[in-house]
Amino acid sequence: MPYSRMPVVKLHLTAAAASLHAEACETGGKLPANVKRIAHFVDDALREADREATTDVRGQPPEDWATP
Repeated sequence: MPYSRMPVVKLHLTAAAASLHAEACETGGKLPANVKRIAHFVDDALREADREATTDVRGQPPEDWATP
């Protein structure tokens, strides 16, 4: 089974969600619109990360993509 970075990705997303929650608590829930959008993106990303991946929907990388 190949190594998956998803646990690390989920950890970082969870940390971002916790930080955004703390920001909301400190401001009484009055966040700027862009911060609210970011919070929704993080929530969506966490939900998507918890779904079982059946196929790779990203497609091929661009031709100018640098490979290590």
